[in-house]
Parts: sequence; C-alpha cells; structure tokens
Amino acid sequence: MKKYVISCAFGLIIALGVQAQRIVFEKNLVNAGSTLWKRPVTAVFKFTNKDREPLFIREVDAGCGCLKPEWPTNSMMKGEGGEIRITYDAKLLGHFDRYIDVYTNASDKPVRIRMKALVHNGELKTIEDIFPYRIDDILLNTNNVEFTDINAGDSTTVEIEILNQSKDVYTPQLMHLPEYLNATYTPTMIARGRRGKIALTLHSEKLPDLGLNQTSIYLARFSGDKVGTDNEIVVSAVQLPDLHFAEQFTKKPRFHVSTTELHMGKLGKKSKVKGYVKISNKGNGVLKLSKIQAFNQAISVAINKTELQPGEEVKMDIAIDTRFLGMSKTQPRVLIITNDPAHPKEVVNVNFEK
Repeated sequence: MKKYVISCAFGLIIALGVQAQRIVFEKNLVNAGSTLWKRPVTAVFKFTNKDREPLFIREVDAGCGCLKPEWPTNSMMKGEGGEIRITYDAKLLGHFDRYIDVYTNASDKPVRIRMKALVHNGELKTIEDIFPYRIDDILLNTNNVEFTDINAGDSTTVEIEILNQSKDVYTPQLMHLPEYLNATYTPTMIARGRRGKIALTLHSEKLPDLGLNQTSIYLARFSGDKVGTDNEIVVSAVQLPDLHFAEQFTKKPRFHVSTTELHMGKLGKKSKVKGYVKISNKGNGVLKLSKIQAFNQAISVAINKTELQPGEEVKMDIAIDTRFLGMSKTQPRVLIITNDPAHPKEVVNVNFEK
C-alpha cells in the first residue's frame, strides 16, 4: 500500500468561517503573572458590546474547580461593557494555562478566553533563571513563542520579556514579521540594566493555513542589524478547524491516539531512530486526519491512510533524523488535526535520551 511521507506538513484544507459576535474582549489572553503557592490570583477580562442588540452573559464555564468566575448579570446596550474576573486558587506549583468558555445570548457557540499564571514557592531566582536566552547583551525569557489552539477570528497576544545588559540605551525591534503578527514595545527605549516587554499579537484571519503555521522572526541588536540563527526567535501558531457544524450530526468520529508521550530510547551514535503510535476511530462516523505536521525538522512521519472508518486503526510511524537535531529551537513534536468536534487536535511529544 502506498505511503504518504511527511517532513513538515500535509493534509486537506478545511474552509474556516468567521462568525460575527456581540461581545468583544480587550484581550482574549490575560497573564495574571506570578503568585505564591495557595495565594489566589485573578485575571480580569474587559469586554464591550459591539452590537446594537442588548447583550447579556448566560454562563462562564471555567471547566475546572480550581477557577472561580465572576461576571455581570445585567444586560448591556451597544457600547456598554464590563469585566469577567477569573480567580485561580493557586494550589498547584508551576505554570497554569487554561481556556474558559463564555456563553452569551448572541450565539449558542461560546467565545473563548484564556488565563495564564505562574505559581512558585517563593525561592529567589537568578537573572539567568528568569532570562535564560541571550542575544549578545540582550537577555530574553524565551526564544520560542507558541500560540496554541487558535480559532478562526481570534486575536491573541504573547509577551516576551527582555533585559538590557549592554552599556547603552537599547531600542528593541523585531525583523521579518509576517503579516499575521504585529509587535509593540514597552518601553520603546530600554535603559542599561532595565527590563522591557515585547507584546506579539497574532491575527488569525491572516494565517495562511489550518494547523501549524511556523516562522522565524529576528531581534535587532542595533540599527541595520542582519538576521541569523544567533538572533532568531521561532514563532508557532496552531489554528484549529471550525467543527461546530459537525456537532449536529448523529454519526460522529471519535479520535484516539495510543500515547501522547512517545519514548524513542537512547540515541547513542544512531543516525535515525524510529517509533510509532496507533491512531483509532472509536466513534460511529468517518474520522479524517486533515493535517499531520512536525514542529521540528528532525522529525518525519509516515502513515498509509488519513481516513478511518468506525472501529478502524492505523499505525503512524515517527522517525528522528539525529543529523538535524539542534537545528530547530522547537521541541520534537507531531501535531494531528482531525474532524472530531470533541477532539480536533492532539500533540504527540517525541522524547529520547542522548
């Protein structure tokens, strides 16, 4: 049987529809910052009614007992707005990242907002812990930006924190921004020893494709700087298909993958290491694997079919070409986009020992 081999991306293109909405948020993503363990932290989402019809919020579904949502119960006319407050109980250490669905009288479909936070135990961190990536005398908290689970019409923002360790005032500037990204800088000029932020905003309606969209942007160290691997920042955005229309069908597929953590063992001196996961359809409708993409260029994927009948199973082979490891800043992973309305996306992490 003929196999389709994927190095970076393949699949079918699904047309996405953008639905107008009355409720418009100032920010769909709010980072509530860091807090101590068991010290609750609150994210505030400000919104406005942009429609001429009255707006009221029916429900805010946080999907987790660790979150307490609060929202106004009164109707709001055009131009009026309010706040949705989401409080996280901070009972788990580490990074917190959660989507919350907001239901209004405008549609049966929710508007999705996202809260982030960091819970720590109060231990002091060094500058290198906070800013582990260096571009000459400019330190960054990350050189790999990811926008995950983007729906059609969404605009979302991710912040890059920077520290100026040069002897001069630094003016941050990103080069080679694609049309779906724009950047704002706070402050526009950073004094020696001071911190700043770059806010990257993604506009999903300008994304070129469904699934994984990946590009490289570059932080200029000085006016007229050139681009290269030493000042590269990788940006990934995963756009999900609009599958709300499929919820009305009685025969729905149910996507299942045998594992999301594929362990490839020890690489040693091998040039190529192989493994596999099993994908199955446990529903009663046809399951379509509309896209399968690798985040890292060292990963290749092979599969002999992209449509599964109910009860059918297929093996997806995953290989690591060790010659290309280290050439990409992204973790080795494989993205799978499906037509299962309850499970449209899955990421398989590829783990190994050197």
